[in-house]
Amino acid sequence: MAESGILLVDKPQGVTSHDVVAAVRGALHTRHVGHAGTLDPMATGLLVIGFGDATRLLRYMVGHDKQYVATIRLGLATDSDDADGRILRPDATVRKRVADIVKTISLDGLQALVDEFFVGAIEQIPSAFSSVRVNGKHAYELARNGEKPNLAPREVTVHKFDILGLRNDDVRIHDADCHLAVDSADYVGEAADVAGGTDVDDHIDDHHDHGHDPADGHADDESSVRVSVLDVFVRVSCSSGTYIRALARDLGARLGIGGHLVALRRTRVGGFLVGREESPYESSVQPANPQIADDAPLCTVAGTEVRTRVARVRVVPRELTDRKTGKLIVRNRAVMLEDAESLLKSALSPAVAASTMMNSIDISAKEAEDLSHGRIIARHVSDPTAAIYEPRHSSASAESATATSSPRLCAILVPYRHDSAKPQTVFSDAFEEWQKKQK
Repeated sequence: MAESGILLVDKPQGVTSHDVVAAVRGALHTRHVGHAGTLDPMATGLLVIGFGDATRLLRYMVGHDKQYVATIRLGLATDSDDADGRILRPDATVRKRVADIVKTISLDGLQALVDEFFVGAIEQIPSAFSSVRVNGKHAYELARNGEKPNLAPREVTVHKFDILGLRNDDVRIHDADCHLAVDSADYVGEAADVAGGTDVDDHIDDHHDHGHDPADGHADDESSVRVSVLDVFVRVSCSSGTYIRALARDLGARLGIGGHLVALRRTRVGGFLVGREESPYESSVQPANPQIADDAPLCTVAGTEVRTRVARVRVVPRELTDRKTGKLIVRNRAVMLEDAESLLKSALSPAVAASTMMNSIDISAKEAEDLSHGRIIARHVSDPTAAIYEPRHSSASAESATATSSPRLCAILVPYRHDSAKPQTVFSDAFEEWQKKQK
């Protein structure tokens, strides 16, 4: 079994990416584990995990494009721009205005607005509760202390932003969940015209809790109000570093009615694709955490015939005693559903993973030896390139040559002068294995 590789994990809701890394570390009994791009606790979907020597590949994966399916709720804003934050409670005037606007929004009109303002190279201010550092501190640390971090806009690229469906709803919000006395400026802006039809989808209403029934006899009281909202189901393909919750916030601001993210699932990282894209509603609304023992999702590796099972995670609540207060608290813990042997069998080898996310070249035994010693080789490369060596026994004819082991990743090459390439990252075990086979 492999001692290093890349695992494709379906992260469930309610645990952090670090929790999943810890779960893999415990299952494989190794400290050398890392991930290639975090997901928020409320988000689900594809998390790329490296272990062993393959952790050195993760730096090359971080900047790859991503794809998500998500649900954006228009009509309510939160302090964190997602469902984990506190709602910014709109006043009665704003609620009436929001109700009038969300009932007139059409799918085509909303898609036209998105295409105009949110596709291509755009400037985006990260969420106040993001991990962006401000004067040496994370923005979320400042936000939790009641400060408003001053975050500079950054350029990101949104390749596609598809509106998959709309659904009108009414939700009840309670004072306990809200920041009270929110100024109407948090919601009211220069609302765009996105009317033009009734393209709101109703065929998935049976899968959604509409909350308070107006006919149930309970009127709104001072501690709670009902708000009209519009849930927007989307698929977004974007550059690394794009905040989907910032897109939700900015879309609501563009419409003048507020907005936040209520569900997010990552379906693609570079050439790794997981998820049922033909079912955008279910995949965007339902948490991941697949508990189907005999039908774990498969991940397609772009450009090859490789399909691998996605590792699954179970969320386990555990009781802890707070050291400061002495009170009993409950925190979620991530536990891998597969044992070490199953995880290792489903892991992608460094050679396959590297070939998926970047250009690759086949190298000779002599080149493998040179690279293992950090030497420059006479190869032309224009970008980071995987140098792959496949050991073979020589025979009387080339036709009868047979592979004696799987292809091995020897190094990641970068351009050097005079049509040469130098190793930026060396995976020395590839050549050591070849040497043993020659003895």
